Amino acid sequence: MENQYDEDQQPFLPTHSKDAPVPEKRSQVGISALARYGRVILEAIMACMIVFLSVYYFRHEATFSRSSQEKNLASSPVPSFPKKDYLFEGNDRYLHEDMFASETETLHTLHNWIELSAETTQDGRGYVRVDNAEAFDLGTPYEMHINDTYSEPVYMMSVFHQLHCLYFQQGYGGANLTEEVAHHSAHCFDNIRQAIMCAADTTLEGKTDTPGWGAKHQCTDYDVMLAWANEHTVWKWRKNMPGEAVL
Repeated sequence: MENQYDEDQQPFLPTHSKDAPVPEKRSQVGISALARYGRVILEAIMACMIVFLSVYYFRHEATFSRSSQEKNLASSPVPSFPKKDYLFEGNDRYLHEDMFASETETLHTLHNWIELSAETTQDGRGYVRVDNAEAFDLGTPYEMHINDTYSEPVYMMSVFHQLHCLYFQQGYGGANLTEEVAHHSAHCFDNIRQAIMCAADTTLEGKTDTPGWGAKHQCTDYDVMLAWANEHTVWKWRKNMPGEAVL
């Protein structure tokens, strides 16, 4: 009876070792926890690798971009000039309604354009000397004849070539052109087209009495640029009379 009582008091105790699964479950729990910890560590390592590779990539790209910019800047001896806001508006000194009323008026007005490339009689009209020119990919230079016995290699800044081309169109508009002048005029016209497309001014213009006037544009500071060109000139241009004006 005593044994029966003991068995009744302990109905859930196993009678054989194979009926005792508790140690096995604890072992499985330990393995599962270890697997979870291992997975967390692996994911952390992968995350660190991703961050490292991302930082390396962006730093490499920034270095490459900076090197490319420095290389592009080094491809020209002309410095980067500051920007300046300009308000587009009419200027009677360079263009007015009566400038084509007579040949004399046209020449006098166009003569004023000379100061846009040469502020004084000692300025070089956009032709500049380039020291160590072989270090830059500039192509073949012009040979500027300084006198009867001496010439010097020079390059012309495009902005002054473009001004010349615009002047050329105005000076020969409506005239009977020789074949040579007609070819020059066609070249200049297309040069202006390409210059406009190259600059690609994206200023937004509103409606005004004169289309385009009154719009503010961000441009290269022309005075600073002209001063640099004049400092590097090789040819001291003579002052022309209005009837002899060329640009």
